[in-house]
Amino acid sequence: MKRIIFSLCIIVFAYSCEQKMKIPPGDFSIHGQVKGLDTVIFEKIEAEKLILVDTLFALNGEFVLANSIEKSSFFLLRTPQGEGINLLIKKGEQIEITGEKINWKSNYLISGSEGSLKILELNKKLEQFEYSLDLIYEEAKMAKKEDYTDIQNRFIDAFSNHRQYLKEFIKQNIDSKVIILALFQSIKKENILNLIEDFSDYILVQNSFSEKWPESSHSILLSKIIKMAYVPEFEMTDNKGEMFSLSNFKEQVILIDFWASWCKPCREESPFLKKLYSKYHSKGLEMVSVSFDGTPQQKNPEKDWKKAIQQDQKTWTQTSELKGWQSKIRNTYKIISLPHTLLINKKGRVVGENLEPQALEEKIITLLKL
Repeated sequence: MKRIIFSLCIIVFAYSCEQKMKIPPGDFSIHGQVKGLDTVIFEKIEAEKLILVDTLFALNGEFVLANSIEKSSFFLLRTPQGEGINLLIKKGEQIEITGEKINWKSNYLISGSEGSLKILELNKKLEQFEYSLDLIYEEAKMAKKEDYTDIQNRFIDAFSNHRQYLKEFIKQNIDSKVIILALFQSIKKENILNLIEDFSDYILVQNSFSEKWPESSHSILLSKIIKMAYVPEFEMTDNKGEMFSLSNFKEQVILIDFWASWCKPCREESPFLKKLYSKYHSKGLEMVSVSFDGTPQQKNPEKDWKKAIQQDQKTWTQTSELKGWQSKIRNTYKIISLPHTLLINKKGRVVGENLEPQALEEKIITLLKL
């Protein structure tokens, strides 16, 4: 790995109360005045790790630093307890930061860094979004039954508006690394823009990074994530004892159904799947079911599996490892509950996951161009 060399951070201890600390020379500099701050850790943010740059000691909340830099990079300024702010810094920037240590992420102002200002904008928008959702949640707790639909619609609208904001933000800032933060902005640990529904936005960001910063760790990570949008190949024995390969359905619209004979919701879903297969198979839809029969509680999982296939009239391709939750495909496809469905387009990309029946059928119709 190419070693990153940073110039020595210079901390000035002796100065009058009225005089601002002298900022040393460097490719970029930061002067901070954060109330209540005595120690600040400065780290470079890579895609999957943090690199410690320096630990700074502040006097009455004031600190300065200067470092060398080649290309725009993400950094983190934080307290030893973890509270802090993200920065996107490029060569030549002279950055001023003011704020308070308490809830530092929300209580700061910044100037002199265009990328860092964009990060602040994203953070403020996210705070507003979270606040609007909290109000809706609180209202829902006290709402009457007749108000549920209106509250649900307001929730959907709030979510849709913020998603649209992030999409527009990416388009308007396509030449800045800050777009990756918009792409991965999350709420309650869930990405707001997801790989299946917002694939075009992921491609837009990946293309920008591949063109402008191809060697960056973030560009490499984006490439890995894009690959996750495509369904992995698998081979498995079917209920007739023959080996099935997903590549048999190459360049076809495919619905993969993960289920088990012992799964009541799965069995209840069978009539709908049967209807889909009957209605759209002749028009180009392929289906394959993968059973998780084979749990320790089953005395004869193969018998249970085949009996359920017959009872539910599942006439499409049926496969199973007969190893229950120990099936290898569980980790390959990250299955955590049943039933679980994946809709695959002709390019092998997942375009629908656990869609509601109406939405699933509409998506199939669109993919088949009916």
